[in-house]
Amino acid sequence: MIAAPRVVVTTNGPGELVGWARPFLRAVYARAPEADVTVVFVPCPYATGREAEHAKRMFPRANVVDPKAYARYLFRKPVVGMHRGFGALQYLGGDLFHATTLAKRLGMAALTYKFSRRDYRSSFQRFYALDEDNARKLRSDGAPAERVRIVGNLVPDSVLGALQQPLNPPGVGEGVCILPGSRPAEIKHLMQYYLAIAKGLIEARPGLPVTFVVSPFNSDEQLAAALAREPDPRYGGMRGILADGGAAIVGDGVRVALDRSGNYGALARAALIVTIPGTKCLEAAVLGRPMLVIVPLNRPDEVAMNGLGAYLHHVPIIGRPLKRWLVRSVERRFRFVSQPNIDVDRMVAAELRGVLMPSDVVAKAVEMLDRPDELRAMGETLSKIYASHVGAADRMAADALVVAASSASPSGAA
Repeated sequence: MIAAPRVVVTTNGPGELVGWARPFLRAVYARAPEADVTVVFVPCPYATGREAEHAKRMFPRANVVDPKAYARYLFRKPVVGMHRGFGALQYLGGDLFHATTLAKRLGMAALTYKFSRRDYRSSFQRFYALDEDNARKLRSDGAPAERVRIVGNLVPDSVLGALQQPLNPPGVGEGVCILPGSRPAEIKHLMQYYLAIAKGLIEARPGLPVTFVVSPFNSDEQLAAALAREPDPRYGGMRGILADGGAAIVGDGVRVALDRSGNYGALARAALIVTIPGTKCLEAAVLGRPMLVIVPLNRPDEVAMNGLGAYLHHVPIIGRPLKRWLVRSVERRFRFVSQPNIDVDRMVAAELRGVLMPSDVVAKAVEMLDRPDELRAMGETLSKIYASHVGAADRMAADALVVAASSASPSGAA
């Protein structure tokens, strides 16, 4: 009797779970319905704390290990799904250290996606790449050429696999969708800012449908607290409250719809998306939606960032000035901030960055809405950027299952 293939995935935050792990595991189960799957959530400063709960709903047959259970495992405590044995461990988010450490302890073949480091050149059996540029970077970081596989970007499969209705034609839609992000700092500091933008849009365009699209990982309590806090004058935001059982936000005479379905329905119908950088920009491009990507640097000392810089604002006296300097220095290094623009190395999606008041964003958004032909052209261009990546999840799952099976074979080669 042939044993069910075993696959362990390490991941961390909402974007990685939805954009990477979800399509990959869907493809694994489609090819091997009997697969023994474990999803391990490693520590992440940007996680909402609800990722494991959502993963269990997505994949009820999988073993789901939250960060606390993962910590218990590291201290040699027994955790369901974390037994030693053959199979493949796929990195899909978090620090690479966790993936390589777990693979060794579990006795599994380690696989990575998009990222590696020279120290790990002998740690992974596969280095899955988004494209040739990414493959070249992996090889330059020491990945053996024969272990590098170009599979494509997983996000298009995540988006298209979740759609429950036909797509609007690229660049053609109705209304504006506002995506404030899902990280705790983004929700805390920007919800009121975006509500003021929504109010400005509705005043400039009476009757314009405006919808907040917020991650299902963010709770009512988190959103309500962010809307109720004292507005920061440096952002020019406004207070609001949740209404209609969490289906709307109300503030200063304005009512805005709130979509937390996670099925991309509202986005797929929008004429324009206003967002901050992140996976959401790639998702909008897959849907062929024109977008305005903003980077408000009104409070650089509160910007979410990676590494030690994320915690600088907690250091007394010098911390906040140092973080402001660091954020501005990092921002200036980037020619573009939205992933589609970075990937094609030219301005397709509109970008605004700097000290931005709500009125600045409203003015730019209204200007874009007044030019439907340009919106249509932008949407058509964006929709083509990742079209060739569709099917990446299946290509990656097929090869990962081969590695998982071969790790149990006498030769162990794949």
